[in-house]
Amino acid sequence: MLRYRQGRESDPFFHVFSSPGWLRDYDPPREFPFWINLELTNRCQLDCFFCSRQTSARPLGDISLETLKLIIEEAAGYDCGLRLTGWGEPLLHPQAALAVSMIKKAGLPLKIYTNGLALTQEMMDAFIEAEVDDLQFSMQGLTPEQYEFNRRRSSYARLRANIEMAARRRGSSTRPFLSILTSVLADEAASADPEKFMEEYLELVDKVAVDLTNLNFVSEVDRVKPFLENQSSGLTRGRCVDVFLALEIKYDGLIQFCGQDADGLPEHSLGRVGQISLREAWHSPK
Repeated sequence: MLRYRQGRESDPFFHVFSSPGWLRDYDPPREFPFWINLELTNRCQLDCFFCSRQTSARPLGDISLETLKLIIEEAAGYDCGLRLTGWGEPLLHPQAALAVSMIKKAGLPLKIYTNGLALTQEMMDAFIEAEVDDLQFSMQGLTPEQYEFNRRRSSYARLRANIEMAARRRGSSTRPFLSILTSVLADEAASADPEKFMEEYLELVDKVAVDLTNLNFVSEVDRVKPFLENQSSGLTRGRCVDVFLALEIKYDGLIQFCGQDADGLPEHSLGRVGQISLREAWHSPK
């Protein structure tokens, strides 16, 4: 379920989603990806029971500004956007605001995915000044109780206050575009009202989406097993389209084609920033 306050054309990435090649540019592949999914850090302050971080043994770390500069310089030569995402909370990077400024000064479209808890007024003001295209708050559930059950060590009150602060600081400006994505387990969708949730938050943000919770990637975790029958998204097999849309870059510069790999496994890896160009990685036979 998806709702816009002012219509889908208001989405800063509408031109991408409406592109003739979106979800269809398979053979031959695009000259360069639609997106680079960039992990500023794999550190996170939460312990969400649906997240693959709980099965990852990868060391914690932050991207260096030198690595970020190399990525920006190459991506700026193509019609490519950056999405700050990955297996950590981007706003925990000690130089998150500077990283955002570097990206936007290069003229790159930018979307930030955040759990919202580390957002400060100063950071929000920096995002407004940089004209970040989209700031998306990631949630789970439709009520405070559902949210805090899914997002362990979190606070619904704190998140709500930060979303309200972001909307207030932005005022009448259109950037950053503010969006919310939540997902629900089957019983959560049945016991709460998605329409009411979307109506409530559309008073603060520009787009609200309610998706299905998928636990298949953490199905072997003991604390998850009791909830597998309650997930609202079943396991289906089909051709992966993400591999034809984006490159994934870990905080240490590792370039991958699989966005579901939290460990940076060799079978998904194409090289490292500074050792191979992003274009070479994108066109790799692997």
